[in-house]
Amino acid sequence: MLLVTSAEMQTLDELMIKKMGVPSAALMESIGLRVAQVIIDLLDGMGVHEQMGERSNATAVSSHVKRIAVVVGKGHNGADGLVAARYLHAFGYQVRVWLAAPEDELAPMTRLQFEAYLKLQGQLAAEQDDLADVDVIVDAILGNGSKLPLREPIKPLLRAIRKAERTVVAIDLPTGLDADTGQIDADCVQAAITVTCGFAKPGLYMDPGRNFVGRIVVASLALPREQAEAHGAHHYLITPDLAASRYRKRPTDSHKGTFGRVGILAGSKGMYGAARLAVEAAYRAGAGLVYYFAPTDLSAAWLTAFPVEAIIKRYPGRAGEWTKEAIDALVALFREVTTGVIGPGLGMNLRENVELLFTLANLPVTLVLDADFLSVLASLRDRGQSWFARRSFPTVITPHPKEFARLLDVSVEQVQANRLGYAKEFAVASNVVVVLKGAGTVIATPQPRIWINQTGNSGLATGGTGDVLAGMIAGLVASGYDVQDAAIVGVYVHGLAAQLACQKEQSEESLLASDLFRWLGTAFRQISRAMDISLDG
Repeated sequence: MLLVTSAEMQTLDELMIKKMGVPSAALMESIGLRVAQVIIDLLDGMGVHEQMGERSNATAVSSHVKRIAVVVGKGHNGADGLVAARYLHAFGYQVRVWLAAPEDELAPMTRLQFEAYLKLQGQLAAEQDDLADVDVIVDAILGNGSKLPLREPIKPLLRAIRKAERTVVAIDLPTGLDADTGQIDADCVQAAITVTCGFAKPGLYMDPGRNFVGRIVVASLALPREQAEAHGAHHYLITPDLAASRYRKRPTDSHKGTFGRVGILAGSKGMYGAARLAVEAAYRAGAGLVYYFAPTDLSAAWLTAFPVEAIIKRYPGRAGEWTKEAIDALVALFREVTTGVIGPGLGMNLRENVELLFTLANLPVTLVLDADFLSVLASLRDRGQSWFARRSFPTVITPHPKEFARLLDVSVEQVQANRLGYAKEFAVASNVVVVLKGAGTVIATPQPRIWINQTGNSGLATGGTGDVLAGMIAGLVASGYDVQDAAIVGVYVHGLAAQLACQKEQSEESLLASDLFRWLGTAFRQISRAMDISLDG
C-alpha cells in the first residue's frame, strides 16, 4: 500500500488543484463527506450512511439523537471538519462546533466552510457545553504539515479532549502526531478512528504514533497511485497482498542447484549459537545448500549442534584470529556460493586488521551483513563508507537501532525518532539495502524505495531473532529473489512466524529465536496462496 509523506501530500494537493483543475473546495467536500459517513456508521451501524440520502434531517436512526463535537482548527483540516459538521447536522445529528482559534484567524477556505455551516443553522459550542457530554469528538484541529512540539494555545483543548474520554475520530491524523515519523506530542489526541486524506501517511504506522490512530480509513481523492509515484511518492506499507505479490513459487522441475548456495561466516567463542541459527534459517527460507565456514580449531563437538544438512567448510586458523591465510581461504570459499552472510556472533577482532577487512569488500557475491560485522565497520574512521564504496555486488545490512546509530554516529534516540529518514539516507549514500530492525521494521533501498513492516511482536526482542532474519534473507536471495524482494518477504514472514508461534504455542515472553523455525512453513504457506493453511508448522 502506498504511503505519502507530508511534503509529498502537499505536492499532490497542488497537482490536483493547479494542474488537474480540481477545486480545493471539492477536495474538502469529498473528505468531509467521507468523515461524516464514517461517523454515521460508527454511531448507527455499518452501512447506515448509504441510506442517509433517503431520510430527512429530522429523522433519527435511533430514538436517541447522537451528539457530536467537531473541534475545528484554523487551517484546511478545520475546513474538512466543518464540511463533516454540515453533513452530520443535515442528517439530523446534534452537532456543536468548538473553534480552536478565533474566528478572525480562520484561513479563507476554512472561513467559507464556517459560514456555510452557520447558514444551515449549525450550532457553535456554548460556554457551558462540555466535551464529556457528547458521543463522538471529531479532531479537526491540525492535519498534514503540522510540526512538533505543539504550541501552548491549543494544548488545553487537547487535554480537554483526553479528559472527556469520548470516542475520537481524527481527520487526516490525530493532532499531535507527526505524519512522517510517528513521533508524538505529550498531549497527542488518542483516536479510535483516523480518516486520513488522499493516502495514508507513514507516521500512522510507526511507533509510538501507531498506538494513537485506532482504525485507519483512507478518504480517497481519486488520484491514481501511479500519479502519486510519478510525483515522488516512494513509501509503502507491507500488507499481506504486497508480501504475496513478491513471493516466488518454486518451479516443479527444480533441484538443489536451482536454489543456490549460501555461505555463512559467523560465530566465535561462546557465540556459535548465532551461526547455527543463521544456517538453519537460510535452509528454512529455501536455499539449496548452506555452507558454514568454520576455523580449523572449532571442535567437532560444537558442529554437532548445527543442522545435519549444513555443509562444513574449514578455513585455516583459530577462531577470532584473522590472518591473510585465513582471509584468502575465505575469499576462495565465498567464490563457491551465490550469497554470503557475515557477522552474527562473529566478534570484533576484524577491526584490528583494516587491510584484511577491506579484502572482504571485494567478495563477488551478494552479502547480508549483520551484528558484529556492522559494529566493526562502524569502528572505521569513516564509519564504513569507504568499505561500502568498494562493493560491486548487492549488499543488505540488517542492523538493530544501536548498531545503526554507530554506523551513523548519532544516538539511538535520534535513530528511533526518524527511522525512515535515516534508513533512506544511508541506503542512498552507501548503495545498500537497509533493513532497520525493531517494531515496524523499515526497509530502504538506494532507488530510493521505503517499506514499513507490520508483522511481528515483542517476542522478537530476544537474542538470536536477528540472526534468523539475516539467514532468511540470504536464503531467499540464493533461491532466486532479488535483494529488495528478499528483504520484503523475509521481514514479513519472520514477523508472521513470531505471531503464529505466540498465537498457538508460545507467549511473547517465552518466545525463543529457535521457535520461529516451527512456524516459518505456515507463514510461507499463508503468503503463497497456493497451499492450505495448517497448524502443524
